Amino acid sequence: MRKFVALALIQLGFLAACGGGGYTAATPPPPPPTQMIATPGPPNVETLTVDAGPAGGVNTAFVTIKVCVPGSTTSCKTIDHIEVDTGSIGLRIVSSVLTTAPAITLPPHTDGTNPLAECLRFADGDAWGSLATADITFPVSMETAANVQVHIIGDPAYATLPSDCMTNPENTVATFGANGILGVGPFAQDCGSACVGGIPSTGAVYYSCPTPSTCAASPATLVAQLQNPVTLFTTDTNGVIVELPTVAAAGATTASGSLVFGIGTRTNNALGTATVLPEDPATGFITGTYKGIAYIDGYLDSGSNGNFFTDTSLTQCTTSTGFYCPPSTMSESATLTSAISAAPTPIRWASTWGCPSSMVITCLPPSRATASRAAWGLFSPTDPRAARSAGGTGRASCRRAAGSDGAGIPRSPSRPARPPPAP
Repeated sequence: MRKFVALALIQLGFLAACGGGGYTAATPPPPPPTQMIATPGPPNVETLTVDAGPAGGVNTAFVTIKVCVPGSTTSCKTIDHIEVDTGSIGLRIVSSVLTTAPAITLPPHTDGTNPLAECLRFADGDAWGSLATADITFPVSMETAANVQVHIIGDPAYATLPSDCMTNPENTVATFGANGILGVGPFAQDCGSACVGGIPSTGAVYYSCPTPSTCAASPATLVAQLQNPVTLFTTDTNGVIVELPTVAAAGATTASGSLVFGIGTRTNNALGTATVLPEDPATGFITGTYKGIAYIDGYLDSGSNGNFFTDTSLTQCTTSTGFYCPPSTMSESATLTSAISAAPTPIRWASTWGCPSSMVITCLPPSRATASRAAWGLFSPTDPRAARSAGGTGRASCRRAAGSDGAGIPRSPSRPARPPPAP
């Protein structure tokens, strides 16, 4: 889970650098600045791929990461289809991906006495498994980080799931939707102070495990928690930029862009004239106003594959319950504003629903926080509370058509439920 720690936070920023694609509105927002997509390669640009992934999903951006046993240059494995997620923190890999030949075994990460495990409660399910340590390399940019804590999702040695981590297990590639996830949200640790002094009121995150079957909820120091891997680089440690090309209104089955590390650290990641949109420093939330209703817990999340909000005037799907399936294409818009007073000019957000039969890729106009808050995304949820609800309130998603009502494989926002700050 993401957590702000005033003393320990490494300042991060996120910059949208998208060309549009799939965006229309009754009152069109101003066009984005001329787009420049950095060329993948050293020293700080990784190839970003949007495709169906290993589980047949839609609207998900992936990178490839080389994972090694710490200190080794031979006991390594290159893993593709690691989802890029601005709504969580830390590197997480599905266990079966590591154990498939050529298999590697990563050493356990401990609290100083016992191995640690974690339950991360994403908005649409729970991910459980042990923690390990690895050296990682991004093979195109050659950015590296040593001794990175890694969450091994679905580790078969830790088959006894905590009772509070069984709501909707997502411990396989098929249920998780990717081989792993790279959480590069705007915080340095995934739980922060909420996990240091005790167990968060929202539920345990970390577990100390004398044996794999006797794990017990436990506090975790900042050092013990999963770290944002970007903060562990030698350089380019203060944020990321996602750059994707324009996609035609008819959509595309794949797209390729760039994941640029660092903000203002090199000539290819300067902030320039991008619009600034600070988020709440404790929660990472912004305000999304849609049809006159302000959702103060809005957020931008590249790990969500649709636009999520509440609108009782739209027809709900009959196959994908809780999503909207309007009979024809509809253009709607929202205004995104900062949660901080005296914030800059609001950003207009617009999207077309009633999606075509191929993948639709959407982007926000360029935006970035002044200090440590994030504002970018392939997809633009505006009400996480509605998106996390078990039923009742409908949501909307732009997705690949399939089935009688046009529903495809909608996936709720990936952003984990957030524990309150420690006093």
